[in-house]
Amino acid sequence: MAMIRPGGAALTQKAVETAKLPGGAKVLDMGCGEGDTVALLAGRYGFEATGIDLSSKLVDNGKARHAGLDLRRMEAQFLDFESKSFDAVFMECSLSVMRLREDAAFEAYCVLKPGGKLIISDLYLKDPDPEAVAKMLADAREKASRPKAEGACGENERPSSVMMDGAFVVGELAGMLEEMGFELEYFGDETNALAGFAAQAVMGHGSLAAYFKDIVPEGEDPAAYCACAAFCGGAENKDGNMENKDGACAYPKGLGYFLMILRKR
Repeated sequence: MAMIRPGGAALTQKAVETAKLPGGAKVLDMGCGEGDTVALLAGRYGFEATGIDLSSKLVDNGKARHAGLDLRRMEAQFLDFESKSFDAVFMECSLSVMRLREDAAFEAYCVLKPGGKLIISDLYLKDPDPEAVAKMLADAREKASRPKAEGACGENERPSSVMMDGAFVVGELAGMLEEMGFELEYFGDETNALAGFAAQAVMGHGSLAAYFKDIVPEGEDPAAYCACAAFCGGAENKDGNMENKDGACAYPKGLGYFLMILRKR
């Protein structure tokens, strides 16, 4: 199965070259799916590559497809690796669909060596409404300030201070990561990759909904394969087609795709 995300292998190669990763680098792919990026990093570049994913089915499929590849079932916000042990961490089309995204980003910080690179490609809002951004931040602050109540230990979600409507607000994301201890080295708009991804899906399958329905195994969450699938909602309507809350499976105007590279200070 080919990489199911905008940019595919070409964007991964661009990230490796832009980040100037050293030979023999130890790298981690968070949200690795079936391990295609891990296989590329190990095979083409000779990196010591490891992949983790929440889905045991995807990890098992990846191990069957890529013999000997180091793929593990693991939650992104609870990494079981030594601190300061990786030269680079990749999050390709995955951070936006991780639960507790801020925690996952901090885990990446913890396992990176000083000077290590965090490489993120994902969806973003190209021109977010300032009032909506202000409300997002206010909601996040209000929730964080609430006293902890009995029964709250099971909460898996919290209002985000960096993301709304299924995509990142890049300025807030960069600010959060810089406060964590990262330094932004590179930001590039890759929206053409998103447009090409959608065009190929429609050309080959008739619609985005049909594409994700065809490529996602029965019972799997489409978003586990690519954040872009979140706009199809992962739910089926009465006709058996996946749709989002507005009844459509399409990328809205103003949605972009980015590549961001940050260095751990």
